[in-house]
Amino acid sequence: MPAQPANIKIGGYMLASILLMFDTTTAILFIPPVVAQIAGRDGWMAPLITIPAAVYIVLVTVKLGSLFPGKTIIEYLPLVLGKVLGKIVAWGYLLFLFYLVATVLREAMALLYGTGIFRQTPVQAAALLLVLATTYATASGLESISRTIWYYCVFIVLAYTLYLLGAVPFMNFNELLPVGEAGFNTIMKSTLTPHAYRGELVIIAFLYPYIKNHKEALLGSLSAIALISFFITASIVACMTIMGVEVTSRVYYSAFFLADYIPTSGLKIVFVTIWVIALWGKLTIGQFLITIGMAQVCGFKDYRPLTISVGIMLLVFAEVFYSNTTEMFLSVPATFPGIALFFEYLIPGLLLLIAWLKIKASRGVSPNAPAET
Repeated sequence: MPAQPANIKIGGYMLASILLMFDTTTAILFIPPVVAQIAGRDGWMAPLITIPAAVYIVLVTVKLGSLFPGKTIIEYLPLVLGKVLGKIVAWGYLLFLFYLVATVLREAMALLYGTGIFRQTPVQAAALLLVLATTYATASGLESISRTIWYYCVFIVLAYTLYLLGAVPFMNFNELLPVGEAGFNTIMKSTLTPHAYRGELVIIAFLYPYIKNHKEALLGSLSAIALISFFITASIVACMTIMGVEVTSRVYYSAFFLADYIPTSGLKIVFVTIWVIALWGKLTIGQFLITIGMAQVCGFKDYRPLTISVGIMLLVFAEVFYSNTTEMFLSVPATFPGIALFFEYLIPGLLLLIAWLKIKASRGVSPNAPAET
């Protein structure tokens, strides 16, 4: 029995908005300085190079969902790996999500305080208010979350697109020349962090049972990849061509501080509004996935009794994982890509391979046998 009612179904456009908000919210803030530090003026290529990897994640997770209809990755892990190992890996995914969402909460606090938005309010109070908002949304269920994020996402996409268009006259594209100066190896090295953020599309494996059908899942996911690639690449280009490559590489959250370089009054207020909404959206999605995942791995029929407990744990983990903001900025690019490679790329691929071999074996067909026509 699923922890979330199975009759709740979201369409491809809602799935695209969820994936777009979950990926780009922090990727736009973190990726520009990281790729600029490594690849310099060629860092804008990194998000484009990661597109095939994003397609791989979509195809693997959607195929797994179709092989195990009505089940999330937490539920079909024991079916593929066995009861004991499956439960262990399921808890591993939950811990990964705790790490990911708690890091986003800490990033939100760094944005609110490091950029001077809030100076008098205690950081713990702001974090508590944000988690209260995400907890209420989580308890409201996926239908409420998806509809809210859809409306917010439309507003954010329109506002950010207009901003990018308005920023074009201030861009100096000579900053990106000569192309390829960093060299192939350096450019590929700069893709490690973008790969980690792009791998967050693995949440499709949690959401698939609540998507209307296979076609909607594919269309929504592939649409999200196109939008994510555009906005991250455009953000890097805007930062480099307006702020300069050197400044971009030294300023964390450079996409946010880009507003200081454009002579338009009130632009930073728009940025604050966009990112507060987007951070709420990403935290809400993450908290919801953790809560239903814990309910499923524990065998609960209803996830809601766990909602408050998960919110409290996120507040605690956000403080425990990082002693200060500087440690977070140094830790995320160093540790996140390795963890992401394991949980976002390696395990789903192995699960699909093992599941395919088991299905072939159960049908008495050799995996090397030609397909029936």
